[in-house]
Amino acid sequence: MKVPSEVPVMILPETTLFPQMTLPLRIFEPRYRRMLAEVLEGGRMFAVALRHPKYKRETPMSIGGLGLVSTAIEQPDGTSLLTLLGLARVEFLGPVQLKPYRVESIRAVAAPPAEAAETQALARKVRALVRQRVKQGFVLGLTPPADPEQAKKFQQMQALANASLAQLGRQVARVKSPEQLVDLVASTLIGDPWARQILLATPQVEQRLQHLYQLLVTAESPEPPSAD
Repeated sequence: MKVPSEVPVMILPETTLFPQMTLPLRIFEPRYRRMLAEVLEGGRMFAVALRHPKYKRETPMSIGGLGLVSTAIEQPDGTSLLTLLGLARVEFLGPVQLKPYRVESIRAVAAPPAEAAETQALARKVRALVRQRVKQGFVLGLTPPADPEQAKKFQQMQALANASLAQLGRQVARVKSPEQLVDLVASTLIGDPWARQILLATPQVEQRLQHLYQLLVTAESPEPPSAD
């Protein structure tokens, strides 16, 4: 796949896009509605970036995800529901346009060669933790309501959450590549956006696996980074 030299960028407060992962989005802001219309007429690609916390101006973190619009459904009110498929990690090199929406010059960020034995060993540890999570089930962290109707809905939510977790377990079992494994688990089990951003911005697969493993073991999330 050829990565374009520049793409529109959608900057969001808590969202990351990993390669080969899908991201559902609702496009409602006028600037992004215009962006989507022009993207669909072209290469159907734009990037998603986490918003940098240190700037008042809407500024992306230096690493984001390039995505392909796989489906887009326009609603009667002019908004759109779309699914974005992650294609690659990209580095933002600087804006070439700020209005009506941001366009950035980009380059692909490829993973350098990794030590196969070490990455496979770490991948096995991550798989084991995921299997443990699946076996334990998903805890909603809410007190079941006393009302019978609400309690039924709560049970349905719990069942859906456990089904999604079980599906993740099956996906993890099928994935062979350590790099695909870490991106899959990071995008689905890591809730903190800054933790996901660190994993997204780490090109070395071995380091990515090590960091993911520690996050899964300790369930700790980092503070926003002091520097991009």
